[in-house]
Amino acid sequence: MKSTEVYRLLRARLAPTCKALGFRRAEGGMLGWSRSAGEAAHLTFWCQCSQDGWDVYAGSRFTVEFQRSDDPRPGTGRPRVRFGALLAADERETIRRIQNQVIAALPPPPRDHPLLAEPSLRAYYAARFVGVAAPYAATDDIWLRYHAPADVERWAELLTDRMPHLVRAFETTSDAAAV
Repeated sequence: MKSTEVYRLLRARLAPTCKALGFRRAEGGMLGWSRSAGEAAHLTFWCQCSQDGWDVYAGSRFTVEFQRSDDPRPGTGRPRVRFGALLAADERETIRRIQNQVIAALPPPPRDHPLLAEPSLRAYYAARFVGVAAPYAATDDIWLRYHAPADVERWAELLTDRMPHLVRAFETTSDAAAV
């Protein structure tokens, strides 16, 4: 799946919730939304696909990041927080469970796959097919794995359901960081 398809699926699912929460599409090349957060400030969040790109066997991944800035464009301000830090332990456990379901459904690469044949890359590539054993901590940089459109839609549903909470948690975090 190309990142444009991932962003299209995420946008379709997230847009109504973002609008209801007072967000508008952010400017720039990433899939993001922004809203006013006080005088000359904006709360912005965006979805970012991995620069590793798509692999026919391992799929790919994306993450969600929040920022407070005087500029509404994604990636232009501080504080910035990845979404996993805004979730409670039970929410991160739900993500780990779904993550492991996505990983378990990945088609195995053939034994002669070039990345498995190259000794310096073998462990790195093989690790993409291993589930997440330990619970995620609030400090973990969580990337949401996908292989099929249904995976992206499942993540979009989870993010849609959690978005009001994520926004409130970020506002609380960024307000504390601004003090």
